[in-house]
Amino acid sequence: MNQIVTVITPGRHPASVDAMASLHHHPRMSTSVLRLAPQTMPLALTRSGEGTESDTCRDGPGEPAHALDLALWTLQPDAAGQPDLDAMRPHLSVNEWTRVTSFRDPRHAWSSAAARLLLRTMLSRFHGADPLAWHFVTEPGGRPHVDMTRPPYPLTAETRPRFSLSHTVGLAACAVSLGPWPPGADLGVDAEWTGRPSVPAVPLARRFFHPDEAAALELVPRGPERQQLFMTLWTRKEAVLKALGLGIANHLSLYACLGDPARVDGPADLIGDSARWHLASEDASPSHRLSWAVRGPDGGGDFESPCPAVRVHRR
Repeated sequence: MNQIVTVITPGRHPASVDAMASLHHHPRMSTSVLRLAPQTMPLALTRSGEGTESDTCRDGPGEPAHALDLALWTLQPDAAGQPDLDAMRPHLSVNEWTRVTSFRDPRHAWSSAAARLLLRTMLSRFHGADPLAWHFVTEPGGRPHVDMTRPPYPLTAETRPRFSLSHTVGLAACAVSLGPWPPGADLGVDAEWTGRPSVPAVPLARRFFHPDEAAALELVPRGPERQQLFMTLWTRKEAVLKALGLGIANHLSLYACLGDPARVDGPADLIGDSARWHLASEDASPSHRLSWAVRGPDGGGDFESPCPAVRVHRR
């Protein structure tokens, strides 16, 4: 079981659903911030007394467990298409711009640039340094992370920011850890455009998903509700794989992301202890489904529980 506290405050991808479906067939900015804190370097976290709490994963009677903190931002173009590529180009590295220009579809070029713009903006906002002072490397599984050989200032394994990116038609999303994260903790985010024609949810799930997920989809009548569940499962599964640093090849069918609240069930040598995971899904816009996943730490230090609390602030 896990704990998620929610506070409301005023105020080119290696795989996709389209790619999976093809196999089968032969500025408006919103922010979701977990414990939003003042801008300092490194981030000085503050504890909010607002919000709602579940009754699970506590250190003691009435006391929530230590929390893992992250920020999740999404960006969409406004009615005039702003920010456009010309506006974003000065804020990207040469390698990032080369990647952006490799997309033939201008919609994907825009969302790729917007995801990197979000990342650099958020790293500077929450961890300090100039946005272009951050450098990145890519793991064999395709997950980017901060290049520890060229940090903008001294970082440790705990203070190294974790992040995850997702971009789809009309939306970019970025999640960034706030403050130190202990060994083993990581995160992932995935977003998908829901404006495409209906996908063959059950046949795709039978081929690519865990059998329990395919069975769950079969129980839902054909139509919008089934499509919504399919997109929810797809984005959850991708978010989990991103947190693990794995690609989708030969992995999607090995674990399930069912339930409300959602949980991850699968072999321990892949996902570890299910109790270490937090999952949540939402409509990032009327035409986008988004899920994020947080994998809890290995244990030790201030995070002795395998499922420390997650506090979600939105504005």
